[in-house]
Amino acid sequence: MSKMSLRRTAGAAGIAAALLLALAGAWAAGTAPDRSRAAAAALNASMGQTAAQAPVFLTGQVRPAAGATLAVRDDAARREAGGAAYFTAWMFESRHTIHSHGDAKIVQTYSVGSEGAKIKVRGRDKSDANGISTGDDKDAPSPAALLLLHGASGAVIDATVLDPAQTYEFDPTPAFWLGQAANDDSMVRVEAAFAKSADEKLKTSLLFLASLHSGPRGYGFVKAVAMGPEPVKVREQAVFWLGAAQDPRSLADLKAVYAREKVESVKKQIVFGIQLTKSPEATAELIALAKGEPDAEIRKTALFWLGQSGDPSAIRLFEEILLKK
Repeated sequence: MSKMSLRRTAGAAGIAAALLLALAGAWAAGTAPDRSRAAAAALNASMGQTAAQAPVFLTGQVRPAAGATLAVRDDAARREAGGAAYFTAWMFESRHTIHSHGDAKIVQTYSVGSEGAKIKVRGRDKSDANGISTGDDKDAPSPAALLLLHGASGAVIDATVLDPAQTYEFDPTPAFWLGQAANDDSMVRVEAAFAKSADEKLKTSLLFLASLHSGPRGYGFVKAVAMGPEPVKVREQAVFWLGAAQDPRSLADLKAVYAREKVESVKKQIVFGIQLTKSPEATAELIALAKGEPDAEIRKTALFWLGQSGDPSAIRLFEEILLKK
């Protein structure tokens, strides 16, 4: 599975040059260059890291935005769009390898456009291809592209992440390339879009994007949302991503959220998040909830996830319950 850290060194340019020569040789030999995922990711990660040049995996109506910083380029894109809908995109470092829109091993071309307030990604057969997944290799930072759809006012109305090992063609809605962003700068844009939106679906999409960012800021933002006054559905997603992060802090943070949470559906999701942390301490916490939580529905949820774990201590608990009966 391809996993590649973003680099700004001459070594990356050398890799790109070697790949281009290899592809050219394949064409000269009369064979179609079946670009592997690894080759495409290496090539794309080494190109388009500044706003002066869009990366090769973004094609069609794509243009670079001018400016010295991400914020200035973002503002320049809004002005150039002239009151019409538009996309902005930039590269950040994801905690995991991103797989999106199809076969993770073969590079494909997808069309990207907007329908109302939604991003639409379609495959060659014109079917929707909006699925996103992460690789099996956890905590292997890899390049990914964050894509925002802006309405006529410039406000963000939809968001997703793109896989740099695929190819995306934008038409007719234009995309402005903002270049390579430090993850803290990228999170500033994500946090601003989240704060300005009242759309729960957009907020949950932005939470997912925040959870992908390597470094402390993305995790910190998700935790703050989980402990904040956001709508129930948004908090449910936040606690899920806290657990899915499998961060050393995840279990303690989920317990802290649980202690202050009043809504049963969110508490059930916290129980789910606890089991996602995959640790002996998490199993012990689930056993404690199964034995001592006053809410019968929460106890059932804890028992369910204990049953899925196969942990010896969970098996002993079920034996105790059966023997009592």
